[in-house]
This record gives sequence, C-alpha cells and structure tokens, in this order.
Amino acid sequence: MSQERLLQWFRRRSPFVWVLVTPVVTLPLSALLLLTLGGEHEAAALGLPQNELCRFDGLLAQTCTYYFDFWRTWLLLAIPGAFNLLVLLWALHRNGYVRLALGVALALGLVRSLVVPVAAIGISHFALFSEVGLYFQGEVIAGGGVGDIDPPSPERALRQLLTAAWIGGAVAWVVTLVVWQVYEPLMARYWRSLEPPWGPRPEEPKRWTGFLHRR
Repeated sequence: MSQERLLQWFRRRSPFVWVLVTPVVTLPLSALLLLTLGGEHEAAALGLPQNELCRFDGLLAQTCTYYFDFWRTWLLLAIPGAFNLLVLLWALHRNGYVRLALGVALALGLVRSLVVPVAAIGISHFALFSEVGLYFQGEVIAGGGVGDIDPPSPERALRQLLTAAWIGGAVAWVVTLVVWQVYEPLMARYWRSLEPPWGPRPEEPKRWTGFLHRR
C-alpha cells in the first residue's frame, strides 16, 4: 500500500475506531505475557511462613494465598497497550477536528492500558501487599464438588488476576465507545470553529433543546 493510499485510508476513519479495535490483539497478547511470565513469588522469598499460606476449612474448602509482583504485572499488562500508540498516525491529518479526536482517543487508550488493569485488580479480591515490597496478594479457594475438586494453584490465581484486569478493560472500552458517540454532537455544540473532515456544518441553530439536540 502506497503512502498516499495509506493516508486516504486513515482520513476516512476515526481515531476512536483504532482504540476500539485494538483489544482484538491486546487481550490475547496480555494473556500470553501474563500467563507465561507473570510467575508467583514464593512465600519464603518474601519472608512469610510457608505454613500460613494455605488453610483448610472443613474437608473440602481450601484457601491458598499467592503473591504477584505489582510492577511486573503492570508491565506485562501494559506492553500490549503499545498498539494504541499507532493512533498517532492520525497526527498526519491536517484537520484540527480529527487531531483533537486523536488526542482524546490517545488519552483514553493510554488510561485503558496503563491505569485501568491494575486499578481493576486492586479493587477486586486481590489486595495490595507492601510490607516487603509491592505485591498483589490474592486468595484462591478450592472449587468443585466431592471427588472433583479444583485445588488452588498459582495458575488459577493468575487467571483470576487476568480476568479482573479484563473486566476493568471492558468497562474502559465501553467508556471509549460512549465518548466516540458523543464527540461529534459535543463538538457541534461547543466548538463549531473546528470543522469536521466531511465539510462545514449547517448554520448554528437558533436555540438548543436538551443537552445534545438542536432545532
């Protein structure tokens, strides 16, 4: 694809679209990175007694506590977010309306990649443990029925940690979708000096009714 055709492709699309479709790549990549490189820290290395890590409540209920390095977890979840930086290609667009959309979309993409995953983990059942460093501390309870118990394991803890990050990312994705939908009406109402790439807007209406509707 030539440079001119590439520029034409970007001109016909909104930067919001890019940050909305990047999860197609970032979700599986974050799972691959976290599940292969996000290993649990041994209690002994943290100065915690091994025999306090697991406890039994009755015959079937077993709870184990696991620790995951905060900064490693943050890095492994943030690396896939680099795909959101490709939205900067819209900076080649000369239209100020589009470049403002680029700034908003980039901010949403970076927050979704750098802040939301660890924030979502922090408000889930993973606590932030800081006595001997910064770690996510999570408890995993044995699941299943009699004779078919899924015992606690570091892998289960990692999957739960990843699920919490993905749920937070899903909420941020919905916020991005909403911002995309209200961007044009808000710009039409409050920043009419910037014309969209499809041409000048109609004359400003004589009066506004409600927040987004005009007559």
